[in-house]
Amino acid sequence: MKRSVLLMLVLGLVSLGFAQDTMEETIVDPVADLLMQAEVTHEAKDYDATMDLLQQAYALDEMNAEILWKISRGYFDFADRKPNDLKYKKPFLYKGRDAADKALAINDKSAAAHKWYAIHHGQVGECEGTEQKIKNSYGMRDHTMLAIKYDPEDDANYHVMGRWHYALSDLSWIERQIASIIYATPPEASFEEALEFFIKAYGLDNSDIRNMLYIGYCHDELDDEDAAEKWFKMAIDAPAETDSDRGLQKEAREALDDL
Repeated sequence: MKRSVLLMLVLGLVSLGFAQDTMEETIVDPVADLLMQAEVTHEAKDYDATMDLLQQAYALDEMNAEILWKISRGYFDFADRKPNDLKYKKPFLYKGRDAADKALAINDKSAAAHKWYAIHHGQVGECEGTEQKIKNSYGMRDHTMLAIKYDPEDDANYHVMGRWHYALSDLSWIERQIASIIYATPPEASFEEALEFFIKAYGLDNSDIRNMLYIGYCHDELDDEDAAEKWFKMAIDAPAETDSDRGLQKEAREALDDL
């Protein structure tokens, strides 16, 4: 009888210890949990819920570069709801650039922080006019190339570089004169290089309508109407998940009609 009682006591202590170990192992870091939830809502395109979760995480850890670059991404998601409305977009772009800048101050090797800084910085330039657009283009290029260096498998980085080349190649004569005043040498870019970057981006993500649309634009600028038609139709026929996607498809239809 005494042996049985002793054995039960030992087994009970062992079980208690095991339970405590298990509980310790399953304790979740609240910041990590919020970041995980934020990715789920982001995948579901619920950007308001995503930002709310990220702001909760930021309140717990203000020195977390991942939280900050995801907040920067969130501001882009908000701005992208009305991609052609500069007045609407502008406040989000400034906030997004600021969040990415804070992320880089914490971790200057964060590919995502460089990417989102570049995206917001470039779009801020678009909002502020030709002179600022040209000035910001250099920072946009430099941060995007760092993003590619630290994460060469992210298709968005190549898309951004494609947009950089495309925008600068599409400068009007007046804009080029402004560029020559601001800098001794205007920015060097070409539609051919833009096309190479967009094709690289498409190779990494063939579902992004942006890539298809801009490959079509490049072919149009390079006077290859057959190829442009093919890519515009691909953009139109691709599954559209967001208002931004549908806006891009509208652009593709208009570009197709203009060929």
